[in-house]
Amino acid sequence: MLNVLRADFYKLRKSKAFWICTLVGIVVAVLMVVAVQAGISRSLARADTSSPEYQQMLAMSKSVSGTWAITEFLPQGNFILILAGVFVAIFISAEFGYGTMKNTLSRGAERVSVFASKYITCAVGALFMLVMFIAALLVSGTIVWGFGSVAAGGFAGMVLLQMLLMLAFTAVFVFISMTVRSSGGAIATNIISVMIVSTLLQALSMLFGSNTDLSQYWLTGAISTLATYTPASGDVIRGVIVALAWGIVTSAAGLVLFRKTDVK
Repeated sequence: MLNVLRADFYKLRKSKAFWICTLVGIVVAVLMVVAVQAGISRSLARADTSSPEYQQMLAMSKSVSGTWAITEFLPQGNFILILAGVFVAIFISAEFGYGTMKNTLSRGAERVSVFASKYITCAVGALFMLVMFIAALLVSGTIVWGFGSVAAGGFAGMVLLQMLLMLAFTAVFVFISMTVRSSGGAIATNIISVMIVSTLLQALSMLFGSNTDLSQYWLTGAISTLATYTPASGDVIRGVIVALAWGIVTSAAGLVLFRKTDVK
């Protein structure tokens, strides 16, 4: 297990996809802050100082901050999730495409150890990408607007919950990538899991007239709900349960399929 894990971490450090996706996340985070500031400045310059629009933009310019940028942009479009999904798909599909997975198994590595190593490595990579994205939002937002006022406990809690949800989403990405195995198919399916599943669940709720929004039981719904420094206790409990449920179920399913499927 340790030898397989050591080899996977070496591949992670050498992975161009990992570093490119991380860098893209940082750049986009900075651009988001710059774009909002440019929009506020432009609106204030053009609006009549006595108009409601001016007062609204003026109030917004005073409320934004580095900590605000995190809660505003982290769930917006789930951009960092998409980048993580692309990274995981490329990282794992390359193992099958180049025959590395077959060679690893032929040398006697147990499939449980190989699957666990792939998840741990991808989880570390995805968490690093998330932390760098959050840090970029915080630093750039603080430079432009100031840090903001937020309790240390609330900030730490929000970040830890988002990290837990990223770990769960990584399990989904690993399950998909280990099952599909081709880079194109895995990338497409991972992106679909981020962008479309929540919408489909909302549509099903409306179609059957359900009083419960089913999307809140999917990971992206939990991410959006918990992107706050003062979450409701019920939302926190539900978010943790959703993260653990999806993480455990997809990891177990992925491991079962990986053990039963031939690797060519």
